[in-house]
Amino acid sequence: MERIVPRDKWLYDDRGMVKWMGWLLSDHSAFLDHIHTSERPRQIETEMDNMAINECLRSSLDYAESIAIQLDILKNNDYVPEIHGIVAGFENNQVYLYLKDGSIQSIFTEDIRYAELEKNVKWWDE
Repeated sequence: MERIVPRDKWLYDDRGMVKWMGWLLSDHSAFLDHIHTSERPRQIETEMDNMAINECLRSSLDYAESIAIQLDILKNNDYVPEIHGIVAGFENNQVYLYLKDGSIQSIFTEDIRYAELEKNVKWWDE
């Protein structure tokens, strides 16, 4: 059985989902802030030599460790955000990375200015 009350007999004006929008908006804003800060590049690191870069890439490939790669590509007078992933392989002067979202990205080795193995932080350590 459904009880339908005409709108003019309501005790107060129900705004529906509008009353929850503040809660949803704050969570959404926090999520967007997190995404925005995670896309921001870290401090600009000094450029590494090719031997050190190759050592980090090889270690990521051999031990399936996460790696952070900073590219030597400028966009709006700032370096593009770092790329985080695991090295999947090398071919024709390119590095292939497994990204966290499951996709694969290729990077030219001459575009890499800095590479660093990431420390895997356990959730219970935070």
